[in-house]
Amino acid sequence: MTKRGRFVLLTGIALALAGLLAGCARIATEIEDYSPKDQPVQAAVGETIPLKLTVSNKGNRTAQFLLRAFLWDEQGRAAGKYETWVTLKPGERTTQTWNHVVTAEGNFTLQFQVWKDQTTQLAVAPTNPKALVIGVRPQTEPTASGKFKVGDRVRTLVNLKVRTGPGITNPEVTHVNYRGSMPPGIEGQIVDGPKSADGYTWWKVKFITGVEGWCAEGKGAESWLEKVSD
Repeated sequence: MTKRGRFVLLTGIALALAGLLAGCARIATEIEDYSPKDQPVQAAVGETIPLKLTVSNKGNRTAQFLLRAFLWDEQGRAAGKYETWVTLKPGERTTQTWNHVVTAEGNFTLQFQVWKDQTTQLAVAPTNPKALVIGVRPQTEPTASGKFKVGDRVRTLVNLKVRTGPGITNPEVTHVNYRGSMPPGIEGQIVDGPKSADGYTWWKVKFITGVEGWCAEGKGAESWLEKVSD
């Protein structure tokens, strides 16, 4: 083969290889952000913590990625596993959120992972799993011990709010005879309670006006309800 022939052959091979390499699919991803991240998140047992993972497709083709979140307790036992498949175009990003319910007290290690398939891992964060979830004992309201009992007849001493449940976050009742509060001097009967919520002792009162709902007993030494003598 002449020198010119060899040159033409080698040039053709080089161009063919270049074309082949240019056409190769490249599958790559990047974890752009995740949460919890720098500081552990504390939640009471039974509460929910959102686990968030933001990833982007750094490859040159549309691809599917398996997003995962793993939690382990202090003994290394699995405490949570979440996974979701996503499809991303080149340059596209997405944020996946899983709601994790804290089931026990203690420190829980968290790690996010991105997989090409069930056997090929592409990205992980944090590189070394960190204790990013802390479960604590739920706070409980103190046992209520009011000055009334079910069946007692009571009377309002102030303009008193009547709510649908024990606690200041519960809405007020709706009734034709209720206009924002029960005025002083209205009598009723205790039908439920006591319940402790938001620092108050609550009683469910059925008033003679037909209004029925939960009322706070008072605040500190101040009484908002009084017992009516038989």
